[in-house]
Amino acid sequence: MSGKKNLSIILFVILMTGILAACGGGNSSGNGNTPNSATSENPPAKTGGKVEFWLDKLGDAEKAARLSEVWQKDSGIEVVFTNYPDVAAYQTSIQQTIDDPGAPGLFTWWSGPQLETLAKNGKLADLSAEWDNYIADGVAADVKDAFTVDGKVYAAPYSLRYASVLYNVKVFEAAGVAVPTTFEEFLEACEKLKASGVTPIGLKNDSWASFIWFQQLIAAYDPQLYLDLCDGTKPYTDEAVKEVMGIWREMFDKGYFGEPIVYSDLHKEFATGVVAMILEDSPTVTGLQDDYGMEPETHIDAFVLPSMNDGKGTIFFEASPIVVTEASASKEQALAALRSFYKPETQSVMVNDLGIANVSAVSVENQTIQNILEMTGDSEHYQLLLRFYENTPEDVRNTALDELSRFMYSGAAIDEVLNNIQAKADEVFG
Repeated sequence: MSGKKNLSIILFVILMTGILAACGGGNSSGNGNTPNSATSENPPAKTGGKVEFWLDKLGDAEKAARLSEVWQKDSGIEVVFTNYPDVAAYQTSIQQTIDDPGAPGLFTWWSGPQLETLAKNGKLADLSAEWDNYIADGVAADVKDAFTVDGKVYAAPYSLRYASVLYNVKVFEAAGVAVPTTFEEFLEACEKLKASGVTPIGLKNDSWASFIWFQQLIAAYDPQLYLDLCDGTKPYTDEAVKEVMGIWREMFDKGYFGEPIVYSDLHKEFATGVVAMILEDSPTVTGLQDDYGMEPETHIDAFVLPSMNDGKGTIFFEASPIVVTEASASKEQALAALRSFYKPETQSVMVNDLGIANVSAVSVENQTIQNILEMTGDSEHYQLLLRFYENTPEDVRNTALDELSRFMYSGAAIDEVLNNIQAKADEVFG
């Protein structure tokens, strides 16, 4: 998401995971069903053929092959993955091909304004009639709000990533720190961890990620304040926002945050106990287990940052959409494949290989991820909110990322930062 370079040559890496098509169907025309022909009780007939699936989120060829193989068994469609390692190149390639019959039938995109732009320009297939099938397979009905434009649904989830505070269990035990249940206990835990010689909270040095702690602290203060900022109802210069920013600055001043470092180094410091906590999404748990042997609950577990005002904890989620290209010659194959994407076997590969859980009815081997999923389903104590990156207009977001980065990494003054963000918000919201 941070790629902003001007590219004169589009570089991309194609991960070919072609699997022999089941049922003898090898051409892209197939005999696809209409979007309304399938139900959960009567799954669609095997369509045959193949469909290209472009994305920028799966650079592991072995995992892509496993996902493609299982997905084909569930759908009868050969899904050929093309992964782009560079976001800017990926976006350019999609925009250049999206109107052609040779465009990929499936591709991942971003929710919020970027999805809205493609939908309003007629580039995406309307999936409203398909959603009963997705819900029947365990996709949460509330998620479709993130993919709805003018009353129609134009996407389904490729990945739902839930953010929580991941903590090093051994470090907590050594410092005598319990999982906090109030915000005051959270600050006390930070102080105790610091006193034990451990950096309480690790930060990565990606400027695009500067919103992560901002949104979490604003929602801990008042979830409605967060929503009001996103849609322009309240200004960034509101006194409540200044109060939260003051709390955040004090946490920096007390040494609760470590120096921002690259993502891979942050994971290493977390795994080796240099850093006690990181605010990251659920797939990070799988990466830490694979790369550093951090066993669920034994070495790594998760909690939600407590409310500052005895309210519900807020779990932010990133809903990465998978969409069907309206102009693609393989549109029908794409629709048929997507109907089977949420079947248990395919989603088991998603959760156990990638740490991504899109449905409730799936076998999760990683107990820490299971704990996160259970928290997302506990509406008595937690609420889900779409993260800031997709939940506010792009121009406001980009200005906010720059200004929050200056606040975090350069110590920029609170009033200056908030005034600059609000000046852009005034332009966008009028």
